[in-house]
Amino acid sequence: MEPMTYNKSLVTRIYLLVVVAIVIWLLVDRGSEMFDLFSASHPVLIVALVIFAVLPFLANTAFWTIALKELGEDVSWRQVNEAAIKTTLTRYLPGGIWLFASRSLILANEGVATRSLIVMFAIENLLAIPIAVLIGSLLLAASSSVPYWLGWVSALFLVGITILARPILNKILAWWAKRKGLETPSKISNIGIGRMYVSLVAYWLIFGTVFYTYFHLMGQSIDWSTAVGGFSLFWRVSLLAPFVPHGFGVFEPSFVAVVGWTVNALFLVGAFRIVLLIRDLLLTGIAGLFFKKVSRN
Repeated sequence: MEPMTYNKSLVTRIYLLVVVAIVIWLLVDRGSEMFDLFSASHPVLIVALVIFAVLPFLANTAFWTIALKELGEDVSWRQVNEAAIKTTLTRYLPGGIWLFASRSLILANEGVATRSLIVMFAIENLLAIPIAVLIGSLLLAASSSVPYWLGWVSALFLVGITILARPILNKILAWWAKRKGLETPSKISNIGIGRMYVSLVAYWLIFGTVFYTYFHLMGQSIDWSTAVGGFSLFWRVSLLAPFVPHGFGVFEPSFVAVVGWTVNALFLVGAFRIVLLIRDLLLTGIAGLFFKKVSRN
């Protein structure tokens, strides 16, 4: 085994041990509360919810595939899914950059150009943030949780990004090609930007609906527009918080405040991460079993 391969395997094992240790600590410290919370729902429904939570994961990889293809990369949805599944647990590391960095590293090893991955970072932030804010503010405004003017501001922001994003990204691509002495890349089309928007809208609506379904399985009544709107807005904003793993501790109080619940609901909202953690551990297990078999063959 080569030293680099050995080091990667060692780091992966150490990280998995840390994650397992955290899970064990949560079970010991809050196990009874978690059991009481999830015992209200049938185990089959919980399993169905975990499977349902895979859909936004696939919507995110679809967005990556569309964006990379638009940047001229010959990459398949299967390749992006493989890279995403192998690195999904890095989302729990503080800093907020490790999921993108680790996924990009695997795709770079698959032949995706560095310039495309750099532009991909810009695309994800330029497009995903206004889409999430727009969906969140419009749905919350419809449920009377936030003022209507926020929806108009978000819409104007989205229009501005739509007008400016394509020329800005094309200039970045041209600058990078000139700096590296590479062939001038193909420009991002309006149709391409539109397809990215559609995939992002689908992502936030599906992810928010998973969140909404979770509340109903826990016996908590909440409007779909409030759940999806609050989730889209505050989940995306919380990811911008530095050194906070997956927005933990930022999303929960923000959502509780806008919904008007008491602080007692923080544990209920935070426990949704258990569903996502189970999903990510399941995907990591699939990666460890399935992709090893494929590489051996």
